Amino acid sequence: MPAAITLEVLPAGYGDCLLISCPVGRRTWRMLVDTGPDETYPALKARLAKLPADGTGKRHIDLFVVTHIDHDHIGGVAQLLNDSSLGLTFGDVWFNAPPRPAVRGVAEGEALAQILAGTKRVLPWNVAWSGKPVSTPAEAGGVELTGRGLPSITLLTPTPERLQDLYKVWARELERLRQKEREVPEPETAVPRGGMPDLHALAARVTQTDKAVANGSSIAMLIEHKGASVLLGADAFPTVLVPALNALSTRRGLAGPMKVDVFKLSHHGSRANVTQELMRAVQAEHYVFSTNGAQFGHPNDEAVARVIIGSKRPTLWFNYATERNQRWAEPALLAKHGHQVRYPAGGQAGVVLALAVRAA
Repeated sequence: MPAAITLEVLPAGYGDCLLISCPVGRRTWRMLVDTGPDETYPALKARLAKLPADGTGKRHIDLFVVTHIDHDHIGGVAQLLNDSSLGLTFGDVWFNAPPRPAVRGVAEGEALAQILAGTKRVLPWNVAWSGKPVSTPAEAGGVELTGRGLPSITLLTPTPERLQDLYKVWARELERLRQKEREVPEPETAVPRGGMPDLHALAARVTQTDKAVANGSSIAMLIEHKGASVLLGADAFPTVLVPALNALSTRRGLAGPMKVDVFKLSHHGSRANVTQELMRAVQAEHYVFSTNGAQFGHPNDEAVARVIIGSKRPTLWFNYATERNQRWAEPALLAKHGHQVRYPAGGQAGVVLALAVRAA
């Protein structure tokens, strides 16, 4: 029996690129989330080229989600949408941009908006939202979208307020994209070498929460299908995602944290996004870190400690095996805390999680 949900965490450098597949009747429903930065597009292209094509050479993506306009998420979009060799078609494309961008230029976010508006290629844009922004009030407990036999998608962020914050600085964010600017990470406090790290002390450290406007506009969502569930955190603020998760738990009449199979952690495992409050709002069996550690030093030690301490024997998945994240698989550490760690096979990059069909 095919998996209910297959999550492919593609090698996207320090960014995100996710391919989700679900069996729907006799076909496979597919969702692509982000593309990673421009330099990792060849890996995405190679994977998409393996999708089965129809008799006319077309390959279909049911939903393409561009979570927000940071380069490490959107950098390969222009290449993807202008790559005629793949023969890609899209059922819907979710992307938030101001209704009338004030600036015209060559930045990727604006180019994407122009493409979606039909100036280069006619594509569906926020069709599920009647062309309006993809957003939901935090207190509403998410907006659920589904169809007969299709996966259920519950939008959790962004809120309308966070989108308005983005629109106020849209021109600045587009210029940052054009320049491919990277954020400046906080100084890193590494896990001490030669001894057992105190994960409780690491988890309890007081750290600043994320305040980057683009991250605050992230499209974060819960995917559910045939009893399996995947939470995709994008780069969402914990101060937005936690209230949304709590409201969803309340709306569903659940006691305690929202329970899911997989949580693709916010902002590549940044300590500014993976907080103790977040770990109290959601519990997963599997936690995914999408990053090669370049640029920002993600995942932060505090974030990894919060996942291990705040969960019950979780499995941590890394789509790159680096010196930094391989420390979490030290035998003594595994024995003490009971977690498991998974890395790409055979020295490659990227991991695949296949979730079995379960009774609802």
